[in-house]
Amino acid sequence: MLSKDEFVRWVEASHDLFEIFEGRYDAYPLARKWIGEWFLNGEFTVKDPEKQRIANLISNINFDVFNIKDLSLQEKMKTQLLLLLEKISERRSNVGFAVSFFFFTWNLQRFRHYFSRKTNFSLLDYFENVGNEIGKLKKQFKFFKNRDMLSDNIYDEKIMETYSKVNEILKAAGTGNNEPIGTIKLLHIFCPYYFPLLDNSIAEQMGLKKKRVSVDAELYIKWMWKLKNWLGNYKEVVKELENKYECSILKLIDEGFYIMCSVNLHIRVSKLGL
Repeated sequence: MLSKDEFVRWVEASHDLFEIFEGRYDAYPLARKWIGEWFLNGEFTVKDPEKQRIANLISNINFDVFNIKDLSLQEKMKTQLLLLLEKISERRSNVGFAVSFFFFTWNLQRFRHYFSRKTNFSLLDYFENVGNEIGKLKKQFKFFKNRDMLSDNIYDEKIMETYSKVNEILKAAGTGNNEPIGTIKLLHIFCPYYFPLLDNSIAEQMGLKKKRVSVDAELYIKWMWKLKNWLGNYKEVVKELENKYECSILKLIDEGFYIMCSVNLHIRVSKLGL
C-alpha cells in the first residue's frame, strides 16, 4: 500500500507522463466541456481553436500504435474523421457529436473492427444514432452527474440499469456485440466523478478477470467498490489533486493504471526524437 505522499507522487508523475505522450492531442477535455454545455443548454458550441485542436489530433493519429497497417483503411478513417469535424457544428444539439472524437480515439481498436466488418460504415451515422439514443438517458445521467463515488453511495441497481441501456445503444450502433469498454468510457465521460474508467488490460492486472473473459456490469460494480475502498485511504489528498489538475481523481488514477498496465511504452520511444 502506498503512503499518502507516495500516492500523490504516483498520480503526479503518471499525469505528467500521460500529458507528454498522450495528452497533447487528447479530445477528453473538449468532450467534458461540450457535455457540460449540453447538460446546461441542450447544445454545445465548437470554437475555432477547438476545431484546430481536433484537426491536429486527426493529422497526428499514429495508427501503428494500434497495429493498423492497412494504408487504405487509415486513409478511410482519416477522411471520415475530417468529414465529422466539418459537420460537427451542424449537430450541436446531438450529444453523440460532443463525445465523438474522444470516443473514437479512446476506442480506436473497436472502430477498426467496425470499418473492417462494414464496408459502408459511417462515423456520421454512428454518432448521430448514438447521440439520439444517449439523449434519451439525460435524466439518468443527471442522477449520477453531480455525485462523487468516494462520498456518495454506489447504487448497484441504478448503475446496472444505466450500464445495460448504454451497452444496448452501442451494441445496436456497432456490429451487434456487447460493448463493455465503450460503455464504461461513455459512463465516465458523462459522470467523471462517479464512474471510473476500466479496460481489459487493467482489469486483468488488477485480478478482476482472466483473459478472454468479458467485463460486464457486475464486474464493473465490483471495480467501483474496490476503488472506493482503496481511495478512502487517500481522502485527505484527493481533493487537493482534483483541484490542482481540474480533473476527477478517477481520471487521474486511470492515467497511472493505463501507463502501468495498458500502454506499450516502447512504441512511444519515437516521440523522443532520437
